[in-house]
Amino acid sequence: MFSTFKPKIETNSCSTESEGDNCCSPQPKGKVECPNCHEKAKGVLGKTFEALVKEESKAKFSCFDGFYYCKNPTCETVYFRYETILTQEDMKVVVGLKEGATPATVCYCFEWTKEKIKAELEATGETNALEDIKAKMENPGCACEILNPSGGCCLGDVTKAIKDMKKGD
Repeated sequence: MFSTFKPKIETNSCSTESEGDNCCSPQPKGKVECPNCHEKAKGVLGKTFEALVKEESKAKFSCFDGFYYCKNPTCETVYFRYETILTQEDMKVVVGLKEGATPATVCYCFEWTKEKIKAELEATGETNALEDIKAKMENPGCACEILNPSGGCCLGDVTKAIKDMKKGD
């Protein structure tokens, strides 16, 4: 079925919104359809895949490049390449953006979860998650490309989580 699937790999910098902070080095860019949910997925660095996939799953591959990350919360696929699909079972970490994930981590470098953000919002009406992450990106620095399953900066995901939680109030 996917025998003609040819991933397009380019490089692109990961940068945060208007501040222009660059927390991650270039990573493969690709808009490839997930074989499960058919939504577009982005490429991840081989070192992202290597850092986050369990040893027994990694042992099946001689090369870790060319994998894509499916960000669709309702899709079971985490990474895929050609016909190969990896799910939460193959991961060392809980993929916080997937539906039903506990904890629902949105910032892997500084341990911000949806649960922690929600608790702050309930207690004070606000959260300092974004400010905390931005400050820590400066010192001690982040490691998004090896800690975040997407291989990219978390600020967009954190911002979306906060907006979604505030809408729910």
